[in-house]
Amino acid sequence: MQTDMNFPTYVFATVNSGRSTKVVEELKRNSQIDLIAPVTGRYDLVLRLKPNTPHNIYQTVKEIRNISDIRTTDTHTGFDGMQPTKKLENQMALGFSLLNVQHNTAENTIKQLSNIPGFIEASTVPGQFDIVALWQARTSEEIVKASFEKVSNLEGVFSSETLLAHVPFFKA
Repeated sequence: MQTDMNFPTYVFATVNSGRSTKVVEELKRNSQIDLIAPVTGRYDLVLRLKPNTPHNIYQTVKEIRNISDIRTTDTHTGFDGMQPTKKLENQMALGFSLLNVQHNTAENTIKQLSNIPGFIEASTVPGQFDIVALWQARTSEEIVKASFEKVSNLEGVFSSETLLAHVPFFKA
């Protein structure tokens, strides 16, 4: 795994009902956010922040929380993992897997993830999840299939949740 690189921070947010489009438009103006993805599941949005200093990450998250229709945020900064080997494609489905793994198996789990088609990146994170992984495929069904058939059967994984993105926005 690559421990000498800066890893992104993921912000999982919930938004007031019917206000996601407005919030996304406001978030697009924040230069520290490089990915905005409306998702299915317990969160409404997943944001990926550019790697930065802890102070700047804190300031960016504070700005996100100040958006009136953002209800909650859950922030996870990566500390170790595997960075993308390919670029994200605008017209492809996107998914985020939130994994909990047995003690001392995160590094091995990330190595196993890297062998699954559609894998983009994964980071170990502190907090309620152990690993956040990013996927891309031609369709959402392919991500669901990989998540159900492959991720849930990886050695050391005892719980997983995959959020599917709808019309994600990437900054170049």
